[in-house]
Amino acid sequence: MTTEQDVVKAVSDLSESGAASERVALQSLGIGPNDAKVLRFLLDREDDDEPVTPRLLAEMLGISSAATTALVDRLADAGWVERVPFPGDRRSIVVRATIDAASPARHLLAVRRSSVAEAASRLGADERRVVAEFLDEVARAETQRVEHLNPRAGQSRPA
Repeated sequence: MTTEQDVVKAVSDLSESGAASERVALQSLGIGPNDAKVLRFLLDREDDDEPVTPRLLAEMLGISSAATTALVDRLADAGWVERVPFPGDRRSIVVRATIDAASPARHLLAVRRSSVAEAASRLGADERRVVAEFLDEVARAETQRVEHLNPRAGQSRPA
């Protein structure tokens, strides 16, 4: 029989494995946590019709436009992203990842997503629904507790 403690341990183990794989990815790629968030965000949105602008990245990360410009500059200088004109408005830009589909970097950045997708593919629809609802509930409860303990935790950083 699976106990509540078994579930708590499994979630803790998942968090620890995620932190370990994140450390490996960041060290291997020579990037920081926000760089990785941006690259994952760009890779996840590759097939979307909505262009990713620096403003959207700033909002997603909760950082200033100046910090976003520095981050995009750093990623562009390293060859991870490119800037292209915004469709229909050449004064604005769109940021796109330049990571080849077969690149080890893409696989490093997608370890968690591909591991979860593989495990989820072995579940039935009802099991996936239960797992998704459970994880959403844990995330909501954790966010609420952190915000209660630190009222500033839910606020974005000043621009």
